[in-house]
Amino acid sequence: MFPTLLDFGVHDLPLVGTTHLYLPTYGLLFASGTVLAWWWFMRRARTLGLKDETVFNLGFYSVLAGLVGAKVALVLVEWRLYLEHPEELLGTLRSAGVLMGGVILGAATFWWYCRRHDLPILPLADAAVAPVAVAQAIGRLGCFSAGCCYGVPSHGALAITFTDPAAHAQTGVPLGIPLVPTQLIQFANDLVLAGILALMWRRRVRPSGTTFWTYVLLYSLTRGTIEFWRGDSIRGVYFGGLVSTSQIVAVVAIVVAIVAIARLWRSRPESARP
Repeated sequence: MFPTLLDFGVHDLPLVGTTHLYLPTYGLLFASGTVLAWWWFMRRARTLGLKDETVFNLGFYSVLAGLVGAKVALVLVEWRLYLEHPEELLGTLRSAGVLMGGVILGAATFWWYCRRHDLPILPLADAAVAPVAVAQAIGRLGCFSAGCCYGVPSHGALAITFTDPAAHAQTGVPLGIPLVPTQLIQFANDLVLAGILALMWRRRVRPSGTTFWTYVLLYSLTRGTIEFWRGDSIRGVYFGGLVSTSQIVAVVAIVVAIVAIARLWRSRPESARP
């Protein structure tokens, strides 16, 4: 709807040449969500008796890995495009990339850093997932502003219509066609998920790791379902558009989460079982 928050015009810059400078609304919202989640996670981690510097570094490397993972995943799912037009790789600097790729590499880095510094992985993971869900929700508002992650055509009462040519130029969103508001649906879904996870953390659901794997399970289920109403193909689609990259990852994540939750609950002491 409003892909460009501030437009600084076109300038001739040294080494770069003629460049259009602007502040994308998506970028600001994504950064705001990340900072908010980072701050909230650090507050929670303090309750575990950990040093601020250690937790700060954990968040920094995880976020950095998430950014890289999202862009690498984008290149992988669109490898034919970048193989034929390698100059388009520069465009990934302005692209959010594939969220699932960011989540996977960010989580892997989180696990690696915790292992390397002997940090309590599962309690920290439980503390992180509600902030992560909030960051994802705010990021979806950024998607809505830019027009990316748009839905299939729809004539329902909640359909939205994009009209900004800049949004079409940046994301390819169809203009003048009512679409399913997948960005707003995902936004609401992530907020509800954040509320559930926050409640689980407040009640200290045991054993440790239950809150984290609940996030993996519920996010994968809902994200995989919402994908059926997505109309963009940049995330990678297969079998004539029936299945997306995110849905394939979601199915694997659902299976892993169910197995992990079952193992956690079977490992509980007898005294903690109902």
